[in-house]
Parts: sequence; structure tokens; C-alpha cells
Amino acid sequence: MNYYRAKIQYDGTDYTGFQWQKDRPSIQRDFNQALEKITGATFTTMGASRTDSGVHAFEQYIKITSQDEMNPEEMVSRLNKTLAPEIRCLEFIPSHKQFKPTNDCLSKEYRYFFTNLLKDDSKDRKFIANNPYPLDVEVMKICVAALRGENNFQNFVSMGSNVKTTIREVFECELTEVNPHEVLTSPELFSLPANLTNCYQFRISGNGFLKHMIRHLMMALWKVGNGKLTVDEFKELLKGEKNADKLWKVAHAKGLFLYRIQYE
Repeated sequence: MNYYRAKIQYDGTDYTGFQWQKDRPSIQRDFNQALEKITGATFTTMGASRTDSGVHAFEQYIKITSQDEMNPEEMVSRLNKTLAPEIRCLEFIPSHKQFKPTNDCLSKEYRYFFTNLLKDDSKDRKFIANNPYPLDVEVMKICVAALRGENNFQNFVSMGSNVKTTIREVFECELTEVNPHEVLTSPELFSLPANLTNCYQFRISGNGFLKHMIRHLMMALWKVGNGKLTVDEFKELLKGEKNADKLWKVAHAKGLFLYRIQYE
């Protein structure tokens, strides 16, 4: 067998997520089809993260296990000529049998981008969400700080998540203002309005994340910001005792990026 590792970026707007789904558009399906068209090889692929429908990736890794040899030196250019314009290959290198893209990562970092405008007139803002209600960002930052360390995120996960535990460790998190053009530095893929030079960024890294966890957290933080949820109530939800009431819907997928995956 031959083993390879690819690093890709993608605009997930029109996809049902990374993982292959029968008769539905996925990043993995399009990547596999492009690779098969180029090489004619028999292979399997495994991604580092199952991004959800509509979620983007600034950095995603794929392990390729192939019965046939491939030429890594030419694969990036050949893939980028064959892939849909929403997917770009950044790197294609030899790997090894033991590499497991999910288990071997030391941390994953997600970033959620949003503005706080009363009215959002931009029709080409595919990658920045908007919350139109007044937000007390300084109060939101208190709750962001409370996320650091180990917490039980049972109240921040969607149904259908088959996991042994909802306890996760957050290594770093912050809520800051950024110029999105300086953070999403692939303008050919992540096109942003020229006049959009400021937005909020919720950045969080940890040892793993639950289904819709970050979008649940984002919506909860917005509720703290507009006074519908107190800081103490937010902190209480982190203790893990299940709240029977449905407090919110998840934040829109378009503002969320899988931004970085760290390996040794």
C-alpha cells in the first residue's frame, strides 16, 4: 500500500459537509472523484474533521491509502485543475500507514466570524455571519474566558451525536475584532467585500469538538451579549447538568471555519 497526506481548503457553502454522503454533494466525494480522474488509482480517503453542512475549512487534512503509487510533486497542480473551484489543494506529500488524521492531531482550532450591524446589506458575504441585535461584547468575553479548561458541553451539542462523553478541554479561546482580509488570506477562494475591514472573531482550540458545539456556543454568547442569558446562567450550563428547555437554535454555519489542525 501507498500512503499520502493532502492539505486542502474549501468553501463549504453548497456542500453537506466534508464526509461522503450518498447522492449528496460533499467535499470528500468531490476530492475522491478528482483524484480518481487524475490517477485512475484504487484508494480510500479519511479526513481529519467532519465539518458540517455549510461550514468552511481554511485547513483540512486527508489521508489517502492507495494500491497504486502517485507522484506527490505533480498532484497539487493537477488536483487544482480538476477540483471544483470551491476546493483548493495546498499540499500533497507522502505519509505512512500509522498516520490517523483524527486521532493523531494535537488540537483543532475553529474560528467564527460575525458582524454586529443593524442591517446587513451585503449580498456577497458568504463567510461572515451577522447578529443584528445590540451586543455587550465585554460581557460576552467573560463567558469566553470561562470556556478555558475542561467543561461538560452537554448543553452545547445537537442530537444525533454518538459520543462516550461530552466533556472536552478547551486550550485557548478569545473574542476579538479583526480585519477578515488579514485572517482569511486566500482571496481567490474566500472572497470578501472590499469595504468589510472589521468584524468579530470567536477563536477556540481544543482537543475535540461535539456536533454543532461551536455554533451552540456562539448563539449562547450572543444571548449573553443581548441580555437574554446571564453570565451565571451561562457558567451553570457548562457544569453539564442537562437543561430540559431548548434555549436557542444554532448559529448560522456560514461564519464558521475549521481554521487549523496541529500535528507533531
